[in-house]
Amino acid sequence: MTSANVSERLAAIDVLRGFDMFFLVGAGDVLRRFFHAFHSEAAGGILYQLDHVEWTGFTAWDIIMPLFLFTSGLSMPFSFSKFMRQGHTRGQLYLKIFRRFALLFLLGWIAQGNLLDLRADTFHIYCNTLHAIAFGYLITALIVLNVRHVKAQLATGLSLVVVYWACMTFIPVPGFGAGVFTPEGNLAIQIDHAVFGRFDDGTQYTWMLTSIAFGATVISGYFAGYLLKRDLSPERKLQLLSLTGAVLIAGGLLWGLQMPVIKKIWSCSMILLSSGICYLLLALSFLLTDKWKLSGWWVTGLRIFGLNAIAAYMLHTTFKLDRIAQALLHGLEQYAGDFYPFLLALGEFGILWFIIRHMYRHGIFLKV
Repeated sequence: MTSANVSERLAAIDVLRGFDMFFLVGAGDVLRRFFHAFHSEAAGGILYQLDHVEWTGFTAWDIIMPLFLFTSGLSMPFSFSKFMRQGHTRGQLYLKIFRRFALLFLLGWIAQGNLLDLRADTFHIYCNTLHAIAFGYLITALIVLNVRHVKAQLATGLSLVVVYWACMTFIPVPGFGAGVFTPEGNLAIQIDHAVFGRFDDGTQYTWMLTSIAFGATVISGYFAGYLLKRDLSPERKLQLLSLTGAVLIAGGLLWGLQMPVIKKIWSCSMILLSSGICYLLLALSFLLTDKWKLSGWWVTGLRIFGLNAIAAYMLHTTFKLDRIAQALLHGLEQYAGDFYPFLLALGEFGILWFIIRHMYRHGIFLKV
């Protein structure tokens, strides 16, 4: 396989990751505020899809975090093989893996762990999407490097789902019993409360035990990347990606009859459902970028976001761009009425886009 072919196949990954970031840092908030201004039942249906479900269920907005984890695994077959082709040793690769794990944790603390407060009473140990990616990436990398055969890797990945399911289903929680999937009674949240104590983030999201499930999502992305890297025709790759996606979605819906689809505890049914959706989105991205060779402005735009996804995420979560937008656009409030929040969201996204595009043009990429 030539380096040119690898680069072409990576375009689908960049576009998919860029779509995820565009949805998170721009389109979602802009659309949410736009439809809020109409105060209608029709807008309410759209707004439902642009927000997280309270507990059980799954919306379009809920795919953002799983897709972020999925794409982190998606690029691993390419990045690992490139690293080894350059003459690096396995020891150096391990060092790279643990360095990435540490940097992701540090950025997660800055984004949502209140690290910059410099106060112990507001600090959260494990609380952020980047933390989930860090653990999912570490688990997947250790499996890939220590389990050589692909079938054995697949079996190990599936075992992560089974182990997590068994823990959540059969280990009893004091005062609640076993197999309880409520916000207060599930095993994962009880473990977080016990382990993190006053450093717990205080939300319904679970982290420590759920790291096993994060690993399952990342490794599902790894196998999708392995499939893209194989010497198969584009048609065959599309077939396999689409079929895998459909099977995973069906499996997730079926499993949901026993273990409901709950993103906040990363339930096993949610793992399968969200991974299936990610496979279908990858198939679409591959169809557009590799099969049909489309290269319009929207492809370039998504790639710009995809190549600097971490930078876009940190700018969106940490740098208060909304305040800059408000300083520039506050004079329009008297004219815009209910649409003023929409204009602010549009302005915030415009500022972010200007920064990310400037970084892209000057070859500045935040890599971890």
